[in-house]
Formats: sequence, C-alpha cells, structure tokens
Amino acid sequence: MYHPRVPTPAAAMPLPPPRADVVVIGGGPAGSTTATLLAREGANVAVFERERFPRYHIGESLLTALHPILELAGLCEKIERFGFVKKYGGFFRVKQGTPAGHIDFTRNEIHKYSYQVRRSDFDKLLLDHSREQGAAVHEETAIDEIVFDGERPVAVQWSQPSGRTGRTDCGALVDASGLSGLMARKYLRNRHVQETFANVAIGGYWRGARPYHDEAGTAHPGAFSMEALADGSGWTWAIPLHDGTLSVGVVIHRDTYRAWKAELDGNEGIYRRGIALCPDIQRLLADASFQGELHEWADYSYVADDFAGPGFRLAGDAAAFIDPLFSSGVHLALLGGLSAAATLQAVARGEMDEAGAGRYHDRYVRRAYTRFVVMVAGFYNQIRQQEQVTLHGVEPTNFQDAFNLIQPVVSGNTDVNHRDLNLDVLRRTMKYTTDMMLELHNMPTGNPVAKLMSTKVLDENIGDPFDAIDGTYIRMKTGELGLVGMGRMEGWFQDLKVAFIRKVLQVKDVGVAG
Repeated sequence: MYHPRVPTPAAAMPLPPPRADVVVIGGGPAGSTTATLLAREGANVAVFERERFPRYHIGESLLTALHPILELAGLCEKIERFGFVKKYGGFFRVKQGTPAGHIDFTRNEIHKYSYQVRRSDFDKLLLDHSREQGAAVHEETAIDEIVFDGERPVAVQWSQPSGRTGRTDCGALVDASGLSGLMARKYLRNRHVQETFANVAIGGYWRGARPYHDEAGTAHPGAFSMEALADGSGWTWAIPLHDGTLSVGVVIHRDTYRAWKAELDGNEGIYRRGIALCPDIQRLLADASFQGELHEWADYSYVADDFAGPGFRLAGDAAAFIDPLFSSGVHLALLGGLSAAATLQAVARGEMDEAGAGRYHDRYVRRAYTRFVVMVAGFYNQIRQQEQVTLHGVEPTNFQDAFNLIQPVVSGNTDVNHRDLNLDVLRRTMKYTTDMMLELHNMPTGNPVAKLMSTKVLDENIGDPFDAIDGTYIRMKTGELGLVGMGRMEGWFQDLKVAFIRKVLQVKDVGVAG
C-alpha cells in the first residue's frame, strides 16, 4: 500500500511546456498508451498526471489481447522481464452447485497467457516507458480547466501542489482521466450511470493462500477465479500476484452494501460475510493470513454519449466503465489509447478528416465496450438468480459450453488480436453474443443494459469480429500508425455482419438509450 507523501518541491519538477501537439490528461494505462504511441510517431506529447506514481489501483487481472498493443508500444520485453504472474486462464463459478466455467488461454493459437499484476508496478512501468519514448510526463500536476475555441479544446490550465500554475496550448487533447472523467462530467455532461451495476467492491490481500484447484483436483497456480455469492448478492475475485499475495475482493450492489453496513461492523464485517458465502474462496484462504488493510471502490458502470469530438478523444475509464467481472478495464484502456493515437495520427497524416477519425474512434471503442456489457449483463442475470439456471443457451450440465463461446470476447481477441481467433468458434461466438443481447432486451423486467449502450449499437454492430469500420482499420505499425482503408469487406464475416444487422432491425425499439 502507498500512503500520501510529501509533495515534490517545485524546484525538482520540470515546468510543463507552453505548447504541445497533444495533451494527455491522466497517466494510467489509457493515457500512457496514447502518449507512448504518439511519441513513437514523433508527436510532441505532454502528459499531466495529478498523482505521483507508483500509486495504488485496482484491476489486476489482464487479458491476452494486450500483447499486440504492448508489442506496438515496445513494451513486451519490459513486461515479461518484470516477473508478473502469468495468467493462463480463469475459472468462473457463476452458480453454486454447478462446475466452474473455464476460460483457457492455452487454447489460443499464439498468445497463451496474459498477466496478473500489481497495478502500482504495472502502471508505473507503462508511464516511465512513455517518458523514455519522448513524452513529457508531468506528475503531481492537475488539470483545473480545459480552454475551448467553440467545441474544440485548445489549451489546459494546470496547477501543482507547490502553488505553481500555468497554461499549455495544444493541437489535440486526450482525456484519460479515469473515473473523474473531466470532459464527460464537467464539459460534455453526457455520462450515463447504470443503476443495475451500481456496485461497491471491498478488497485486500492475503498471504499463504492455496492455489486454485479445478473440479478434477488439478492445481492452477496463476489462475484468476471468480465465484458467485451463495445468496445471489454479488461475487468475489481471487487474483494471485508476483509478491506471493492473493488479491481477494467482494463485489455487491450499493443497496446490499448499505443494508449490510447497517447490520454488520463496517467494511470488515461485509468482507467476511461475502467470503463466508463462497466455498471456493474459503478453501483458498484456509491457511492464509490477511495483510494490510481493506480498500473500498464504488464500481459504478457508466458510459458517455460520445467518445470523440473536434480535436479530442476520451479513452479508458474517462469514456466508459463496465463492471470488472471479466477483467475488461485495462483491456479497454489500452484499446482506447491505441485508437486515440491512431485516429489523431490519421488526421495529422491527412488520411481522414477530423469528423471521420473521431467517428472511427467512437465506434471502435464503443463496439468493444458493448460486447463486454452484453456478456456482463447476461452473466449477472445468472449470478443474481442462484436458485435456477438462467444463463443464455445452457443447461446445468453444460455451463462450459457458454464459456467456450464467450472466450474470444472476454479474452479481448475479437477487438485487436485476430491472429488468435478460431474462425469456426468465432462464428458461433458472434451468434451467441447477438442472441444474448436480444434476450436481454426481451426480459420481462426490462433491459438491464439500456443506459450502457446507445442507438449507435445499430450502426456499429457488435457482431462484426474484425477492426474494419466503414471499410477502415488501424494500421498497427510503428512509424506508420494511422488508419487505412481495406476496401469492401468480403467473405463469411461480411455475410455475418449483414445477417446481424437484419436481425436487429427486425426488433422494434431495442430498448437502448441515446
């Protein structure tokens, strides 16, 4: 854990520049990815981070789709060398009394593992790399105001703990400010929160935990594990980390949290009750001792109406956040950073006009986000109804079938890592995703994900498994990062896209809010 520290003296802090090609607000994974990729293309980038790294953060389990982005950023060797726990998959017990579903990354063609990370270490590594690649990184420097010319941001006003203030003009701005979401909350005022996923998470660290064992008794030392609380009130995570600790968290709805807090002895009582409702977690912790103190997070799921506009992009949690059931946070942050950098470069190169590039970013990130929204909503429906099987398309004896089908989505591979996709499985995955979305719409209690999607879903098509948007995709090549047209899409996935659109358009009022 990192406690508050004495601010760095002004004399020891570099003065932010009077102007930058691109200003990035926030130095987390979305901001550092954006900055690194732009700096490697020769852009003059200034990053403003209000804290000093390393700083504590949650979201420690990563997906295999990070590998192509790390490779583009020149980070693969650094991440591998650090020694983070390799994650070869995860286990999800979404209904007590049934076998846990297994997401098995070793089934991928190329990238057979991701990582479990201490975010304080991982995020600092990424931000330091941005600095090494040429970005001007200014920690302990908050953005107080964004200055606009019409709808276009043209400067930021910053301040430091020493009292020093200033202004940096910019050609473009990327808001990667995380939960605070400066653009969406203060200026655009276009963020929608979904009450269904208004959750509270309480977590901490244990030492001496046992490794996870599957139904056959086989140990999986680096595996992520998730377990539904027996009473349907929420779920737990267990994440092994490289320092020998196990991160364990309890996630419950805000209303449940309030009721339990009134009854129990604060967060510790809530935490202990959640663990007591999870037999798997109890087995993992049978010989373990709790370390440090508990942390609390409000996991409110939300989405902004627009992720881009004239001269600006929203990336990572500043754009949208979805409940971390499938560890999507860092994935969407890296994806947003990639898209922000690529679309800004496309404008700078004259490959696309500003409106088109902004539209591409919005649709590219929103499509990935929407896939996770649908999956999380479908599986939450099962978590909260422990007395019956409600998961789309499965029987009590074949839960694993559902996890086989969702693996291309919840590994992130449908968004950026296409070399690891099995086309036959992908066909069935896209149909499963589509059917689950339509089923959620037809639920008698109403669509639980309405506010987390938008009318744009009809246009962008969550069923399209490839990057092409309006016949354009991201050119992931250092020195040439940008957007490139691929012409008309041909083949089976074009047919799949057409079929999906026809099916959705047959539904009157799909229950999504713009």
